[in-house]
Amino acid sequence: MSLDSLEVQDAEVPAKFGWRNLLYRVTRIKLGPNKYQAYELRLRDRVRASVGSAYPIAVVSLKGGVGKTAVVEALGSTFAEVRDDRVIAVDIDAGDLADRHGRRSPLSMVDLLGDRSVTRYLDVRAHTYMNSSGLEVLSPPDYAHSEWRIEREDFVKVISVLRKHYSVVLVDCGKSLKSGVMEAVLPESRALVVVTSASIDAIRKAGTTLEWLRNKGYQKLLESTVLTINHTGLGKPNALVNKELAQLSGQVAATVVLPFDRHVHEGKEITLARLSKQSRRRYLQMAAVLASMFPRRGSGKL
Repeated sequence: MSLDSLEVQDAEVPAKFGWRNLLYRVTRIKLGPNKYQAYELRLRDRVRASVGSAYPIAVVSLKGGVGKTAVVEALGSTFAEVRDDRVIAVDIDAGDLADRHGRRSPLSMVDLLGDRSVTRYLDVRAHTYMNSSGLEVLSPPDYAHSEWRIEREDFVKVISVLRKHYSVVLVDCGKSLKSGVMEAVLPESRALVVVTSASIDAIRKAGTTLEWLRNKGYQKLLESTVLTINHTGLGKPNALVNKELAQLSGQVAATVVLPFDRHVHEGKEITLARLSKQSRRRYLQMAAVLASMFPRRGSGKL
């Protein structure tokens, strides 16, 4: 499924003072939603789909500099803003997610792992920081001041705690699939987001990721994988890039293209309100695609 199948063609964002607004101000007659607004309402309804238990989504990239962590933050914030339950992102990479999130909680993943009294949501909440969209982030200790490194058993314990309190759990993964912690992450994940930029080397790394997953028996996970092409600079991809992207798109459940966004490019805290309208719409579409993969009640699936 490509992004185009989710889009309403030629549906533009309405101007704040368009003719509908003018008509309302003059006659007090309020018309229904226009084409764009109706489409966005449908997307939001899809994102709000109920999920019976925690739904872990791993976000991966073997190539650095493609904006993986920014995707985790913006996608997680979109889920949290639209849904009526709890959404959390877990950083098992180098701790950069806290920088894109706004700030770091005084307590880290290490404190959560060491606290045997954690049973209630409020106990977990003491270890996270929530942004203005409602997304919580659980971070590792400050990379520069700690020798701690997450291991397989650490993630197993963390996810066992989080699944009791959160509906959507995004995991910001490291750059290697061949690690003990990823041996725990991948079996726990119900969906996968593979992030690439529009550069040919990043695209080929994404292809390596998909091939590795197939070879290791993760075919079912590939059936719920979203390939995300994140434009980290201005300009259009060349013919070779488009050809290789088309080949990769045929191997996954959906492909989403994120436009270059100056707010993301600043490298600071990401706020949904500061993203471009096109970026916000694409993240909403991506969230809707992932929500469509949620298990339906009575399906018997985890």
